[in-house]
Amino acid sequence: MFKIFSFGTRNFSKCALRYQISKERVELIEKYLKKIRIFDEIDLFPADIDWGYVLNPTNLTSIDENIRTRKSNGDIIGLHRLNDDLKEALKTGDQHYIETIIEAMYHKAVQLPNISDPSSPIGAEENAECVMNVGEKKGRSPTVDQIAKMYGWLREDHISLYSTQRSYILKKELAELENALVRYTLNYLNDKGFILVSVPDILHHSIIESCGFATKGERNQVYKLDFMNEYGKYCLSGTSEMSLAGLLKNRILNHDELPLKLCAVSRCLRAEVSGSEREGKLYRLHEFTKVEMFVLTLGDSKISSLMLENIKEYQTELFSDLGIHFRVLNMPTQELGSPAYKKYDIEAWMPGNQFYGEVLSSKVNRPTCNILFRFQALQIVTVIRAGDCISKAVRIKQI
Repeated sequence: MFKIFSFGTRNFSKCALRYQISKERVELIEKYLKKIRIFDEIDLFPADIDWGYVLNPTNLTSIDENIRTRKSNGDIIGLHRLNDDLKEALKTGDQHYIETIIEAMYHKAVQLPNISDPSSPIGAEENAECVMNVGEKKGRSPTVDQIAKMYGWLREDHISLYSTQRSYILKKELAELENALVRYTLNYLNDKGFILVSVPDILHHSIIESCGFATKGERNQVYKLDFMNEYGKYCLSGTSEMSLAGLLKNRILNHDELPLKLCAVSRCLRAEVSGSEREGKLYRLHEFTKVEMFVLTLGDSKISSLMLENIKEYQTELFSDLGIHFRVLNMPTQELGSPAYKKYDIEAWMPGNQFYGEVLSSKVNRPTCNILFRFQALQIVTVIRAGDCISKAVRIKQI
């Protein structure tokens, strides 16, 4: 899986509807958020929310429609109700009450989904658009589970007695194949100018949350350490994107350092549930090894779009050279999640199980001036310096 980030300056002067909520109210909210520690015990800034847009009553219908189109849990109505409460709180002058409401507004706002690229199909997964087919579909063959068991390459007996049920132990040639695929990918990325980074797999929960992954509540895929107060602040990383994003938090980069191309090899730990029996035991796992690609570019839409297509080209080249039949899908709005602006999935044909399974995913979060864009993008802040001009960072993300 691969990640792409992009940075740029936000120009609110071109946003016609931005200040139908008063400029003073926006400045007040931003002032209080600078005082409130959104993330406990870690130096992360709050997300750079376009309050003038999200609190503008004129935009309420379009934002609510976008929430439904994306099948999101965002609550724009609740956010506007909190804004009404803030109006009343300001009359009382109760500073603690004002801060409490503004913090609640912030947490509501970061749950709002990004907009979608106009080329993204509307609706559910079945509406995905196939933009590329590579190779020929092969007939039925033994599954990888069956082949591995036949040659003694896979240990699965009693695995749940000492690890999670959806873990695995590879042996002999299959273990060698895993390592060979990692090395093959890293050699390819090295030729494309990527810098290899070794990253930690245990991260502060705030870093993970700022990348768009929930760590609280009953329904999430994040493993959280839970031993007294100290260890309870940390989680197991679900992808090295999180560590790479943390590496760049609050950094200042020069314009000529971009694009910055990073890659990492890590264990990914996720509390995933298998979709069906036919997926087999080595498809959807609680932990696996992954090579991550992570790119920072300027926030110009043409530059970031070109980089997205470049990443997709890298992905297709990697799998084409392996002789695997796969298809590239332009994913519909309900499959984008909250942060994504556009997403490509690559699904490989699994001849043993006779289905297409996702093996790569590419998605981009794009900043725009007159539509809703905030999200985790600026919870991990990097500044781009170009001469005497300093721009805030806006994050474009690709998995």
